Amino acid sequence: MIRTARLAAALLLACLGLVVTVSAPASAAECTCKQGQLAQQVKKADVVFIGTVDAVATEGKDHTYSITASRAYQGEPERSTMVESAGGRNACGLGALGVGTTYVFFATGTEAPYQADSCGGTSVANPTKVQKVEKLLGEGTSVEPPPPPQAVFTRVEDSAPPRFARMAAPGAAAVIIGLLGLVLVRRLARR
Repeated sequence: MIRTARLAAALLLACLGLVVTVSAPASAAECTCKQGQLAQQVKKADVVFIGTVDAVATEGKDHTYSITASRAYQGEPERSTMVESAGGRNACGLGALGVGTTYVFFATGTEAPYQADSCGGTSVANPTKVQKVEKLLGEGTSVEPPPPPQAVFTRVEDSAPPRFARMAAPGAAAVIIGLLGLVLVRRLARR
């Protein structure tokens, strides 16, 4: 009887050890941060803006998003900007965001590519989320595309343009050759 109890206890410990060993890597790969309140997320972010994801590039577990920003609430993102999100164990990355989907980005950094993670508050730009952001930060400003580049005229030569006679000479020569050719063809046709 004692032998059976010891065997049962040993099997129980072995099963518990197996469960802990098998479940440890799965739980270690999960994000452990907690999203704070919106005011805390805004305080931690350097830029808060609405943007549509144009493309997602993946390198390993890290993601880089090409974004067209449309409205800025905090910071000054450019119209075409980028956000990076680290992946991997305990990184709390944003994952593969949907191309063509519009998000409210809460990111850090002074210039693109900005950094963002799932703990910072980045999420789909639904009306409720946008309304909460605007209640806290105001209506924001529209992010306009940069103006087109100005044309720069460069002088090819500093000399004056050619005179009329010089420009008309090739055309006049072509007319004279044509007329002589016509006279020659008429004479040959009469013979």
